[in-house]
Amino acid sequence: MANAALSFRFPEEFTTLLRTWSFVTEKDQRTLLQEAFTEYAANHPDIKEKVDQIINTLNNPSK
Repeated sequence: MANAALSFRFPEEFTTLLRTWSFVTEKDQRTLLQEAFTEYAANHPDIKEKVDQIINTLNNPSK
């Protein structure tokens, strides 16, 4: 998989929430998003397992 830069357009309410959360916690917005997604993945092990299988297949197509 290519490591291309990602770009997303979030609703204004979410952007305001993220910026405010970043200000209050003194954490970078990207760090907050990464932490939130990691926690989401941990709370949804069934989806995480499927995603891991797909990534492994894509990274090791000969297996």
